[in-house]
Amino acid sequence: MKAPFEPQRSRHAGFTLVEVMIGMLIGVIGIVVIMQVYAVSEGYKRTATTGSDAQVNGSVALYLLEREIRLAGFGMNALVPAGCTTVRAWNNARGAAADLPVLPFQINPAGVPAGDANTDVIVVAYGASDNFVTGVGVAQAGSSTDDFKIAPSNNGDGFRNGDLVVGMQPGAGPGGTPQCVLHELTAVPGSGGNCGRPSAGPQWLAHAAISYPSAARGCQPQAARFNSANGIRDASGASVAALNGANNALLYNLGPAPQVKAYAVRGGNLATCDLLNQDCNAAASWQVVASDIVSLRAIYGEDFDGNPAPTNAAGDGRVDQWSRAPITTSNQASRTLAAALEITARNPLREKPRSGTQCDATVDPARPDRAQPQDWYQPFVAMASGSLAGAAIDLSTSSPDWKCYRYKLFQTSVPIRNMIWKPQ
Repeated sequence: MKAPFEPQRSRHAGFTLVEVMIGMLIGVIGIVVIMQVYAVSEGYKRTATTGSDAQVNGSVALYLLEREIRLAGFGMNALVPAGCTTVRAWNNARGAAADLPVLPFQINPAGVPAGDANTDVIVVAYGASDNFVTGVGVAQAGSSTDDFKIAPSNNGDGFRNGDLVVGMQPGAGPGGTPQCVLHELTAVPGSGGNCGRPSAGPQWLAHAAISYPSAARGCQPQAARFNSANGIRDASGASVAALNGANNALLYNLGPAPQVKAYAVRGGNLATCDLLNQDCNAAASWQVVASDIVSLRAIYGEDFDGNPAPTNAAGDGRVDQWSRAPITTSNQASRTLAAALEITARNPLREKPRSGTQCDATVDPARPDRAQPQDWYQPFVAMASGSLAGAAIDLSTSSPDWKCYRYKLFQTSVPIRNMIWKPQ
């Protein structure tokens, strides 16, 4: 017989080993599913984000080049037709002289280092003067280091200390071509903007290898960068000829900071080099301006009026042909009124193969956009002079695994408007 008020013993329930194993299995499956969903989501996110990077990089590169090309030829409307396709320039930092290309716009000019395979190099040149448009008559006493003498009827106040000028002597260059030489003005008459230099006597302009007060730097001292104390020598080693006023020598003012810039795709980035101030044969002289740019191609828009070698700078002001042929004369340069160019930006994310081991994010090396129906230059073929096939995009050498990347194509046509107006 039970004793009254005897406590009942309770049973303590728990999990068996099998139940624990099943729970762990369910948890692992859940984690795997979550990680897979996260990985897919993260992949889409990275593709979208890096695609935006390519969009931004390509847009920046295109805007930069478009802006530079619109400036091409500024202040050179008379210099180029006079026959100056290159300018002999002394660079004090390098201790040497070189011939610089000064045509407003050039594709793959000689003497400028090439970029990555299957890409173009473009060079843009423009002045910075707010004064002279045409050349000013000039003479020197007997040596190329003598001061420039300009006629009293000309306004010497149009020049400033620190301006870079080109002295052009007809017939004094190789084969009877014009001799064009760059100089840096170090003392100029006229008090207005010339650091207090009084105007007295003949209009003379000094270009010595000295330190001088530069008007472009608020009259602070500046060492001359482009004047040689021993005189500038041409490619043969001879001193350049003194300017002879009786032989129609002219002086062209390019202002204090003219630009001669090269742009190229180097190492998968758009880079630039200052040809006027730097040695562009040195890799360190090139500065990256836009990342992940793998293609740059360009075409000339020309006003040749059906003449393959026009003998004058005049045209009707309308582009009538597109060409990749090198520009060899100043007349051809004056008739080059537009540029068409393409830039291809690469998505920095390397896509994984969809199946097997072969990537297929991009399948055609000539057409970065999978929906692209034709080569980028095809609209210009109808007005082409010669073959434009050299402008084709070829991504196959941009990277061994180029198919694993996505690309964005940018293209435009830019007027070289400064060459449309020509002095008579």
